[in-house]
Amino acid sequence: MTAKRKMKIILVLLSASATVVNSQIECRDTEWRCDRSRCIPKKWMCDGDPDCSDGTDEVIANCPTSPDKASTRVCRSTEFKCGNGNCIPKPWKCDGSDDCQDNSDEVDCSTGCSAKEFQCQSNQQCIAGRWRCDSFNDCEDGSDEVNCTVTTTPVPPHKFKCQSGISIPKKWVCDGESDCSDGSDEKDCDPESLRIRNVTASPRPSICRENEFQCGSYCVMKTWVCDGTNDCMNGEDEANCTECPSHQFQCADKKQCIPRHERCNLDNYCRDGSDEVDCPSVPQEVSSQCNLTTHFMCKRGSCIERRVLCDGRNNCGDWEDETEEVCGINECERNNGGCTQSCVDTREDHYCTCDSGYRLVGKYTCEDVDECVEVPGSCSQKCTNTIGGYHCSCQPGYERDPGNYTRCKAASGEPYLFFSHTYDIRSLRLKDRDMTSIVTDARGATALDYMYSSQEIVWSNNKENEIVRANLTTPDIREVLVTGERVSADGLAVDWIHNHIYYTDTGNFKIRMLSWDARWSKTIANEKLGQPRAIVVSPFDGYVFWTDWGSEPKIERVGLDGADRTAIIREPHVFWPNGITMDHSNDRIYWCDGKLNTISRANLDGSQIEVILFSRSFLRLPYSITVFEDTLYWTDWSQLALYSADKFTGEDIKNISAGHLLESPKVVHVFHEYRQPTGENVCESHLCSHFCVRTPAGVPLCACPDGLVLSSRDSLTCLDYDSQDNEFYDIIPTEIADNQPERLTNPQRDDNNKLIPTTLEHTGPLPGEPHIGMILGVFLGSTVVLTLGILVFVAWWKTSQGVVKRIRFNNLVYKKKTTDEEMDGGGYIIGQDDLLYNPTDFQNIEGPDVCMREDDNAPLTPKT
Repeated sequence: MTAKRKMKIILVLLSASATVVNSQIECRDTEWRCDRSRCIPKKWMCDGDPDCSDGTDEVIANCPTSPDKASTRVCRSTEFKCGNGNCIPKPWKCDGSDDCQDNSDEVDCSTGCSAKEFQCQSNQQCIAGRWRCDSFNDCEDGSDEVNCTVTTTPVPPHKFKCQSGISIPKKWVCDGESDCSDGSDEKDCDPESLRIRNVTASPRPSICRENEFQCGSYCVMKTWVCDGTNDCMNGEDEANCTECPSHQFQCADKKQCIPRHERCNLDNYCRDGSDEVDCPSVPQEVSSQCNLTTHFMCKRGSCIERRVLCDGRNNCGDWEDETEEVCGINECERNNGGCTQSCVDTREDHYCTCDSGYRLVGKYTCEDVDECVEVPGSCSQKCTNTIGGYHCSCQPGYERDPGNYTRCKAASGEPYLFFSHTYDIRSLRLKDRDMTSIVTDARGATALDYMYSSQEIVWSNNKENEIVRANLTTPDIREVLVTGERVSADGLAVDWIHNHIYYTDTGNFKIRMLSWDARWSKTIANEKLGQPRAIVVSPFDGYVFWTDWGSEPKIERVGLDGADRTAIIREPHVFWPNGITMDHSNDRIYWCDGKLNTISRANLDGSQIEVILFSRSFLRLPYSITVFEDTLYWTDWSQLALYSADKFTGEDIKNISAGHLLESPKVVHVFHEYRQPTGENVCESHLCSHFCVRTPAGVPLCACPDGLVLSSRDSLTCLDYDSQDNEFYDIIPTEIADNQPERLTNPQRDDNNKLIPTTLEHTGPLPGEPHIGMILGVFLGSTVVLTLGILVFVAWWKTSQGVVKRIRFNNLVYKKKTTDEEMDGGGYIIGQDDLLYNPTDFQNIEGPDVCMREDDNAPLTPKT
């Protein structure tokens, strides 16, 4: 090698070295430099989570540790010490997941069942002992029905025993609705008894509207009939479709129509497979573009592989691939090829690449990727973008999973699934699929929710047209909260902060709210409702959401008091929206659609809609959905199963209840304390006479039951419309609702120890109760009269002195709206000629044990 050649190499190396040095960034004293282009906070070093792309923040040289970490590290009393020295929350032990990363947390896990349970043979799962020998296979292997002795148990006088062995209340026999799975309760019915009950034996009257088609026990839109998709569980809507619209393809059997675009797509959508017959062969597409990382584009337009460049052959046809320009120059040696990060030399040219966490913009420049925004699911909960990377953290009460530091797991408590079943309400422990009944004899149970703090469960009984509540410790003692002939609650949600219940009153086409003690009821929506179904509440954001799959399908949002109602999601994003749930850790709503066969999610304002999962197999007729940690759970009308999947990707679909269900489950909820996080109740010190809710702006607001109106004097007291205490009642536009459901007082127990009502009265003020509004009215009225007297005197005196200044109030009634302009220090400016209202500035509570929510500064107090 000549001296000139050596000198050239040295200069090139010095130039490259100088380029690297010059491109290094300066880090602050509180930061650690990963490489030449990225700094991270020093507190992220040695935390078990590699934040540098090269992992230097977690290497042993930079993380001095004790030589015997396993023996010297001390775990807290609430933690389990792994064999490798790591500490994990005790609830993570024996949960089926290797959280220690050495599997020591899954060793010595007892699989025994309690004395009241039966253990299945094949998978060691536990089921309720009373399910043993009940003629139904509750174990996957059927071991609960092996070696059973046939015994005759007397049927109580108020019960009827189905041929299948299940007992139902005798009053359900011959009521026109099959309650036994074998239909034996509707056999041999006396026509006279059916006539007295106003029930027709055959044919059964339609339960659907004129624009709907009946599928057994539920309805679908008539426009869905013969559209190529089985919307009915048994496909009745696609049977006998002799003629298909022009935009559809008719199958050869003349009984089915499918969308025309499903023809010749290599999938059989026709039952007879005729949609894939006589399909033209699809020619393989040849791209005219070259992938420059693997191919070279000749000037004549042809592409050749890079491996044949500079091989002494005329591959391009004009020797272009053998020229000195292609074979003899390393562009990366000069100014790094113009690349801001890495330069890759090729035989004919060069190209730029970027480090992890960056993207190539144009040909030379690398820019940072905001993984928190652009890559959904980068973190389970909190995500902080950094230059060249990102960092994950968890909400209070959660900890990062040692096996994957981007994931968060609840640090305490065991999660269960509560779901309504055909004859009862059941719970499923997620860690081992242990299933049991928590409420028995609950035929007709549909919607449900719970109050975790008081361990109470609330459900709708659409068989008896009731909303019922019970304590989980005494589920047989039940309290009927709402009853009425047309009350049919398909959706129900508990506001655990302000102690309210919201439900979709499908029978009356209304959305209602109910006080926790069932004394007051308020209609929050009663217009332009088609088929309201599921409902969910977000107390800290001040909103209620519900699905509506009527002729104008949509997802709607409204304030907790019924104000500012708006449809946030419409077609084509929804066609048959059923279940809806709220992810409080990420402020997202998730819903399932039975027509689109999808699970989707969006922001609380309906923006950033994403389809998480599409499946005709697992989402055939999805009904209900819930979420916890990083997992979605849902039910399906057409499946005897509960399913789960990753909430970010829709992957890892599992049947978590195989072999345990007699009929398809309905509404499902995750039962865990973090599904109802604690936080500030702005209504706690606000003296509303009836309802108090939080507005989206975070301030308390009083609301009144149907039939009452908020006093204009104090904005706290609800008065009768015709009350003499409310002189402005005639100008307040509020509608008194019809078909008001009845509430129950003075409950007594029947022979079955079930609470029954003895007094029925419409929702409203209780007779004989002290009315705070009347007391305040007398006091405030006297004050107003005295004040007006003084003002009249002052006005007269000023008039006698000269110029008179007048103030005119067009409307003395003030009703707060969340869209009004806020004033400094609290309150709102209502507008010209309106009353100026400036309430006390409500300050957020602060303290060492209070964590503030990042979205609305509402404090979340972690569990201790």
